[in-house]
Formats: sequence, C-alpha cells, structure tokens
Amino acid sequence: MQFLYHQHAGDRLLYIEKEDFTYICKARRLKEGDRLALRNLNDMYLYSYEITQMQKKGAALTLLHKVQTPCQVYNNLHLLWAVVEPKVVEKALPMLNELGIAAISFFYAQFSQGHFKLSLERMYKILIQSCQQCGRSSLMRLEVYKDFDAICSQYMPFYAFDFGGEDIREILSPVCVQTDVRIMVGPEGGFSASERAKFKQSISLGDDLILRSESACVLLASIFRVWHGSQKGLV
Repeated sequence: MQFLYHQHAGDRLLYIEKEDFTYICKARRLKEGDRLALRNLNDMYLYSYEITQMQKKGAALTLLHKVQTPCQVYNNLHLLWAVVEPKVVEKALPMLNELGIAAISFFYAQFSQGHFKLSLERMYKILIQSCQQCGRSSLMRLEVYKDFDAICSQYMPFYAFDFGGEDIREILSPVCVQTDVRIMVGPEGGFSASERAKFKQSISLGDDLILRSESACVLLASIFRVWHGSQKGLV
C-alpha cells in the first residue's frame, strides 16, 4: 500500500483497529516507534504518523508532519454509466480509479435490469482500497440517478458512446481534454430508440467491434489517461 486511509487523518492523535490494525501488524509487521503514511482522501496532504502504542486490538498514532501533494488525477472524464450487474461494476471500479477518471454517475437506462441495486457504501470501500494501492490522493465521485431523463436533465449536453457515432479521435482530441467531458455508456442491451433520439452527439471508435459495457468504460478512461499523460509528459 502507498498509504493507509483514515477519515480523520490530519488529527494529532488517531487510533486504528480492525482491518487496518491487522494490516499494519501482519502485512507490514510494524511496531511501536515505526512510522506510517495516512491520507483522508479529502485534501491533498500526506500525513506521517508514529505508532506510539501497540495494544491487543489496536494502535495509537501521533502526527509527526504533513506534506502537501498535488492531485494525482490526470483525467477529467465524467462517465454517465447505465446500471449493469453490480459485480461487473465492482470489478471495473479499481481499473477506472487507477486510470484517474473524475466521476461516475450511474443511471437506469431503458434496457438496464431494474432489480440491480448498486451499493454506494460498498463501491466507496472498493475505491478506498484501490486508492491505497495505486496512490491516488482524491476519491472519485459516485452518484446514482433513477432513470435516463433524470440524468439528462442534470448533465445535458454529453457525448453518447454508441454505434455509428463520429470518430472519438477526431471529435475529442487532446486539445479538448482541457475541460471536463461527459460521456454516456449504455447497458449490455445498448440504448433504446427513444434514448438515441435525445442524443445531441454520438461518438465511437469507428469500427464494428461490440464492446461490453465495462470494456467501453475502461477503454474511454484509457484514452483520456493517455491524452492527459501526453500533455503532462507522463507517457
């Protein structure tokens, strides 16, 4: 892990227990006097703590210092993702988090299966674990909208990633990634005719390959990550 998450990181004194305590004991084999890096994923500080007391079920930490680091998200992509099976979303989340997208707004499209229920609490836990592993210093924003019309009223205009759309490489060039970009991805069954009728602009890869919903999300995140990396000299 690059750091340990704690919602109160930054406080002078902290107490860690349960999974976090097991991690520092068994995985890191830390002891009293050792140092540990923590983040709260709300600010840009990396906090350094000393383990001042090891107990049977927890450890007391004392803040030593903090270092401000810039946001490590090099991607301003905001996905509007139609709800698919929760286990599919949860499997893709760490990859999307590592690729640095800014936010995901889920919504129930006409062809989404209504019985699928996403747990924001569970998804945020997955994101926190991913941030600890990859070093991302900010938490991706997640939200859920009840239907297609609700998300359209909130985030119009957007680009729809769909068959027959204009080539993404021509429409969204590296110049365009200076501003926030919203792209909608449909469910496994695709978009309905009534949904397509409301699209202002569609984009695609310009080929006939059929991508799974999660594959399309990872592809888009990868494209934007490369564009941003090229601008910042990261790739």
